[in-house]
Amino acid sequence: MSIAERGVALLARIRLRMSANTSPEALSERGSTGGRFPEDHDPAGHQATPRAARPRSARDAGHEPGTGGSGTAGSRWVLAVVSVAWFLVLINDTAVTVALPPLGRELGLGLAGLEWVVNLYTLTFAVLTLWGGMLADRLGSRPVFLAGLVIFAISSLAAGLSPDGGALIGLRAAQGAGAALIGPAALALLTTSFTGRARPLALGVWSGVGAAALAGGPLVGALLTSGLGWRSIFWINAPLGVLVWFVARRTLPAPLPAARTGRIDFAGGLASAVGLSALIYALTQANAYGWTSVGLWVLLVAATAAFALFWLIERRAAAPLLKPSLLRRPNFLPGNLLGMASLAVMCSVFFFLSLYLQLAAGDTALRAGLALLPLTLLGAAAAPVAGWLVPRLGARTLIAAGMALTAVGLVLLAGITPGWGALQLQPGLLVTGLGIGLSTAPITTATLGHIPDHHMGVASATLNAFRMIGLSLGIAVMGAIVAAQWPGDLARTRPTGTAFTDGIADGLLINAAIAAAAGVLAIAALHTTPTPDDDRAAAPAAQRQEGVERR
Repeated sequence: MSIAERGVALLARIRLRMSANTSPEALSERGSTGGRFPEDHDPAGHQATPRAARPRSARDAGHEPGTGGSGTAGSRWVLAVVSVAWFLVLINDTAVTVALPPLGRELGLGLAGLEWVVNLYTLTFAVLTLWGGMLADRLGSRPVFLAGLVIFAISSLAAGLSPDGGALIGLRAAQGAGAALIGPAALALLTTSFTGRARPLALGVWSGVGAAALAGGPLVGALLTSGLGWRSIFWINAPLGVLVWFVARRTLPAPLPAARTGRIDFAGGLASAVGLSALIYALTQANAYGWTSVGLWVLLVAATAAFALFWLIERRAAAPLLKPSLLRRPNFLPGNLLGMASLAVMCSVFFFLSLYLQLAAGDTALRAGLALLPLTLLGAAAAPVAGWLVPRLGARTLIAAGMALTAVGLVLLAGITPGWGALQLQPGLLVTGLGIGLSTAPITTATLGHIPDHHMGVASATLNAFRMIGLSLGIAVMGAIVAAQWPGDLARTRPTGTAFTDGIADGLLINAAIAAAAGVLAIAALHTTPTPDDDRAAAPAAQRQEGVERR
């Protein structure tokens, strides 16, 4: 090609680029705030478009240049590090349950004290998680993640050395505080380190790890307690936490300059803490108090008032903890509701089937954990497959299909009778596990798919808080259903006859209805989450929008 021909070609490319940048579509995209949502424009003055429509670059993927982007070795290290940390956080929520009898005998804790050992971890985690998300947005996800690991590892080691019940209960709160920093920071690191089609797959792995931790916690706890004693459940977190911390220091991307500035929203943080504390404590104590007790309804009214105050504060705050406009983001509010429903169903089923196997069928904690293991493994295996399928079938389709399978599995389990053992439970458990595995990762993908990076910490924390509410709500509601059929005290009386299994069957049917309703909500309320690949990510806005398929 001659010099003249090259010059003509260069001028043609320049004219084409200028026409693309000055087209009505491009000018519309470059509005005063960079989009229809005010939070798309960060306080530092940089446009922050939704991640789904963002060019794929090292910096936009949450990395400094050269540290790896989506699908690179660097991003795979991010996935490994945050997944192991998330596993430690969630397994500590359920592993301790099987160690309560020997723990109570050694430390002199009664039933109320043992409940606090379990519940205070969940309560602190849920109450402080919005603060953890806010700190991740302000200070960067990496330093907050590392700080959470330090708190979690030290408090776990100290919990294993507890001289009495009061010390252990207090250290469980410290563990929950560390978890509240790890959770939102880890999810923010993950979602900003993977772009395009790689993100749903990474979230699938993350979700599978979380499901395995929650469901496998009792089995791991039983193995550790029977082999090394109950203190080993806490001790094992210390070396693992230190190892993850050192690997994270070397592999996590350097933090980008924080976009959120201004005064910290202490008033909103306090109101959210009071509301979450009152709500989750009320739910965890609902069956002990009785659903008609004055104390329970005082807590529920207090929670409602605190949440109303939180909403008013956030609408008027200059730098709110949770921007109200985030709730108007596509998929964010329905996605959080789906996350709450999913965890409510999963945890209540695990909790009460484990009780049935140990108290009614006469299995040990270890055998009960092994009986539930196929559900755990299938759910953990299905989650990354679901993540891989999201760009191909759409999150909405997978959530609806997963919830439908979950409902079918729960209906199968609702046929439970006093003579059922682990073998009779397997068909229903396997179908339920497959359904939960198919829906968990797409829920996360859909919920966070339209959130700007500089709000990802608080958005992730909100999803975690909704899920923790779902955990407490699911167990409380199913407990009330079981208690209506069998009002005995499980701490003192072994259930016999059909009343206990009838109550579990009723609860499983209610959970099946919740799962079916969640599937309908997914179809009715979710938009398709864009998942641009490399070619589409670099295209002009109008071309990108044309390539988004609405399912």
